[in-house]
Amino acid sequence: MELLAVVAAVAGLLAVVHLCLPRLAPFFVFYPEPLAPHETHPRYWGFVDASEVRIPTEDGLELHAWWFPAAHDQRAGDGTARGEGARGGTARGGTVRGAAIYFHGNAGHLGDRGTVAAALANLGLDVLLPDYRGYGASEGKPSEEGLYADARAAYRWLVEEEGIDPGHLIVFGNSLGSAVAADLAIGRPVAGVVLLGPFTDIPSIARHRLSWLPEWYLDWRSPRFDTRDRASRIEAPTLVGAGAEDRVIPPGQSRAVYEALAAPRRWLEVPGAGHNDIFSQQALWQALHRFTREVLGSSEGSGTKLQ
Repeated sequence: MELLAVVAAVAGLLAVVHLCLPRLAPFFVFYPEPLAPHETHPRYWGFVDASEVRIPTEDGLELHAWWFPAAHDQRAGDGTARGEGARGGTARGGTVRGAAIYFHGNAGHLGDRGTVAAALANLGLDVLLPDYRGYGASEGKPSEEGLYADARAAYRWLVEEEGIDPGHLIVFGNSLGSAVAADLAIGRPVAGVVLLGPFTDIPSIARHRLSWLPEWYLDWRSPRFDTRDRASRIEAPTLVGAGAEDRVIPPGQSRAVYEALAAPRRWLEVPGAGHNDIFSQQALWQALHRFTREVLGSSEGSGTKLQ
């Protein structure tokens, strides 16, 4: 009798979880952390050249973001040094090579990604690092459509408010941010796209990690973040990279995103890198250095070299 009671209890619990899965799913995808008021400025994290910006969204929220000007010792394609002080120098008469938006992964806040943005600025790029709604000091609550709206807001702020030329803008996304970057790149002019550690879609990850459950049980409808589908509609040159030792994203998913691309593309497998330490690998930064110069050069008429 006791065994039957346990079996019945487990079966009942699984049934309840299955019915509640649409409500529970976001808790398995989004892991936002707040920023205290004294933590919002990049100087608190040691980034003395960066500044805070606030970006309005189309649905009335305000996003918190950091702006990293291109490193002063970087040089433009004509070999001249960028003038100091101006934000958005590409559009304001400076000689910055280009600009970038960096969309981070599903956990934490932008304070955890400042080193990545600073390193991108060392490539000669002005860099916008936004926090998604509900993350850090941004208003709202995260959702799939909400994150896509946040990306549109960031793009709109750069292009319409700061006057950045879309032909000199590269969209970067890491992990969950790859799905966000891919969605933004569809139908909008950009110089290039970088997707690092992308997955095909959330349901595929759920089935991989919970393979002991029957597939019908994981009727995962939302959020989906279908990166592979969006990749097939990107028209800009795209670099897809993944760590050779990635144990977070199921094997082959990043490659499947790459294979879905119809645009000029490049595949990068970073030796010795996992999912969370890919930015510490020199091979990645060498590839990003090459890619940014190729696509930004092509926006000035030298031709895209990706294969």
